[in-house]
This record gives sequence, C-alpha cells and structure tokens, in this order.
Amino acid sequence: MKNMGTPRIRRSRESGKERADLLALVDECASLAQPDEETLRSWAQAYLRDHRLRLARDLEILEMHVPPGSKLAEFGAVPLLLTFPLQRLGYDVTGIDIDPSRFGNAIDNGNLQVMKCDIERENLPAGDSLFDAVLFNELFEHLRIDLIHTMNEVRRVLKPGGLLLLSSPNLRSLEGLLNFVLRNRAASCSGDVYAEYEKLRTLGHMGHVREYTTTELIEFLERVGFKVEQLIFRGDFGRGWKSRAARLVPGLRPFVTYIARAT
Repeated sequence: MKNMGTPRIRRSRESGKERADLLALVDECASLAQPDEETLRSWAQAYLRDHRLRLARDLEILEMHVPPGSKLAEFGAVPLLLTFPLQRLGYDVTGIDIDPSRFGNAIDNGNLQVMKCDIERENLPAGDSLFDAVLFNELFEHLRIDLIHTMNEVRRVLKPGGLLLLSSPNLRSLEGLLNFVLRNRAASCSGDVYAEYEKLRTLGHMGHVREYTTTELIEFLERVGFKVEQLIFRGDFGRGWKSRAARLVPGLRPFVTYIARAT
C-alpha cells in the first residue's frame, strides 16, 4: 500500500467567500425544488438553510474542474438543490437517486433527467464510460451495504480519465477530535446513531453510517480505481477559537472535497 501522506496529493483550503452569483443561483433554484409530500417540506427547507453556502462552493469547485457542456452524473440528487443550478449553468446533468418520486413534480416541471437507482444494491442504468465527471457530494458517509459495489459502478460509468468530485465530513476535523476525546463519540457532525437510522423511516434514505478520515477515504478510492489528485479542506466553525484554529490548520476544517481521476 502506498503512503497516502505523500506530497503528490495537493492539499488546500477553500479560498475567500462563496461567490455571490452562485449563492443567488442556489437560492433562486430552491423555489423550484419543492417535494411532492408536505411531510418533506420542513426537511427540504432545513437542508437549504444548513447547506446553501456549501452548495454554492460545490458549484464553484465544479466550475474550476469541469467545463459547462460536460456530461455530468450527480449522485444523491434529491433534494435537487444542485441539480437545478447545474442545469442552469449549462451542464448536461443526469441525477441519480434512490427515490426521485419524492420530487416528481419538480423533476417534470424542470425537465430534469433523474434516474431511479438504489446505488448500494443495483447496477446503474447507464452505459460504460458515459460521463465526463461524477459529483458524489455528502453521500459516501450515508452508504451502509457495499461501498465497493457502489464505487465500482461509479468508476464504470466514468470515461477513462474522467473526474470524480466527492465531498464528505472530515472525521479528523477539530470537532471530530473534540467529540472523540471529550464526548466519547466517533463523529464529526452526526453523532446520534439512532437519529441517523431513523431517517430511513422519515426521509426515505439513510443518515450517516460513519464518517471517515482523509487517509481512509483516499485508500479506499485508490483501491477501486481512482487517483486522488487534490484535497480541498472546507467549512468553518463560525466565530471564536475553533474558527481561528481551522484557519491556521486547514486539515481541521469540518469537510473535505476529494478531486480524483479514474485511472
């Protein structure tokens, strides 16, 4: 096994504030991304409130690495808060989700392409080497059955040399370290195990199964045929000493984007 701490993987922190135009695009498209069932509306609204800054950064990172017009697969598309903006930015985007019917009217009205697939149990309904890039954001930590199968399928539908952009919580973040040492919890942002499994009943998909260190995730990706080229440490802790520490040591930030190429 190669040493995953070698300098060949470029490591950086996210720079500056989120672009105002992309944040405005996320907010504008959110009005189109409404669930069919009233019971999901509060969840969708809370998701936007908690993730809108991250979503704008997701779009910015994608624009830096993947040109508009590219064929893009977005895994875990629901609640469509990236799918609509990606379409507006000119990407040929295909969403993939375990239950798109939760947002069926929004998908139809927006003329979105969203495939139904349980990516932990099923093969993707797509041909080999179809996509230029795959967006796999805040999803890896939710998977509980067969990560090898899932990521092999991701690799299969990517063109040779295609890009995987994957974001996930950073278990060895400052909050993750504090949770482990002081609170006896092995989590950086979702430490209530019961609540995460309960989402199978209330939302139709799993919460966090577990969160990973960068070494663990890099090793896994390289075993299934990806070469990780860059890590972008993301997010902040608001104000105070935690925020200052994260600015000084990017590896303490709460989230990571992995830029990887299909080998």
